[in-house]
Amino acid sequence: MSVRADMELTPERCDVECLHPEHVRPLLGRIISSDDADAVVGTFELLADPTRARILHALALTRELCVCDLALLLGLSQSAISHQLRSLRDRRAVRRRRSGRIVYYALADAHVRSLLRDGVTHAREDAALLRRTSSGRR
Repeated sequence: MSVRADMELTPERCDVECLHPEHVRPLLGRIISSDDADAVVGTFELLADPTRARILHALALTRELCVCDLALLLGLSQSAISHQLRSLRDRRAVRRRRSGRIVYYALADAHVRSLLRDGVTHAREDAALLRRTSSGRR
């Protein structure tokens, strides 16, 4: 059900459609639009591929890297790296700089770095929790 900011939240409406109007009322008109939600999903889709996540992580650890260096670091072909970099560039997650015949890649901005840092931290916390739980400790 879509709720508009200009929708009147009356007691009758709340009795039928809303269990906690005191929680809902302050949120009316503040939830992101479907278009914005699609854009957010697109951003997270970038990290849904392990190769792209590893490329972004490598770039987060340094200022910039060329395709050859990324291929060596990740143990993949330059073609595979280039393909993923194209996707990352199309989504504005990385930027490139040409120096002669060599193209260097870097994270596009601090948002990408923060998103990746938070994702890695979250994944490592989940992994640590899983290890503690599976070993019987809490």
